[in-house]
Amino acid sequence: MNNNISKEVFKMSNYRFSEGAAIVFGGSGGLGSGVVELLSKSGTDVAFTYLSNKEAADKNIAMVEANGQRSMAMCVDLLDLEQVEDFVAKSREEFGRIHSVVFATGPFLNILPIMDADPDVFYKTLDTDVKGFYHVMRAVVPALREGGGGSITALTTAAIHKYISTDGLSSIPKAGVQHLCTAIAREEGQHGIRANCVAVGLIAIGLSQEIDSPPGGILDQWMQQVPLARAGAPAELFDTVVFLASENAGYITGQSLPVDGGYSA
Repeated sequence: MNNNISKEVFKMSNYRFSEGAAIVFGGSGGLGSGVVELLSKSGTDVAFTYLSNKEAADKNIAMVEANGQRSMAMCVDLLDLEQVEDFVAKSREEFGRIHSVVFATGPFLNILPIMDADPDVFYKTLDTDVKGFYHVMRAVVPALREGGGGSITALTTAAIHKYISTDGLSSIPKAGVQHLCTAIAREEGQHGIRANCVAVGLIAIGLSQEIDSPPGGILDQWMQQVPLARAGAPAELFDTVVFLASENAGYITGQSLPVDGGYSA
């Protein structure tokens, strides 16, 4: 019994969460999986979505349960509002109150001049980010209101603070996500809802590792402008996301916090 108490104190010592669960949209990718893991280690149950990688989703469920928390995952297309609403409803049925929402999804990064982008690719990227995030807000804000408030944390890109050439397909849609977050922060604060963004720089995991960038390409250009002269460690990003989601950040809302080694300074 003493061991269980000590484990609980340890798990809850860094980040505070109230009763209920966190939900993560895009919880099977490299970034989302890390957020799911740290949330569960911080003592909260976690529900999350995936689009196609059921194997990764099953592994994450097992990981959350190994950390002593409950979990569930659903295959959800964020462009389908009914699917998003169904996921939120089933999460509430399973866990009761939802206290935190993390948006950690996005399309594969296409690095090229914006005028060279195929119009259909541009439209799809806008839909995936802006329309997808809007659907998430439509589903989660009423749930957070009914639960007495909570947090929304969206992963964006440091390029919305300091543009780098050929990164328009990432930064333009993510700017829409950021402004949606600002709108929620301003309009829903009266209901105890906080909304923030984490502007992600070069992190040694996830989509930034999948970019096909030749020597002298965008990754090298970006790195030359990072004062810390290195890519960020995954834990440095996950800690920031979970901090903003937690009650430790209870007086922070409407902000976009770069985790980029000083790139946007």
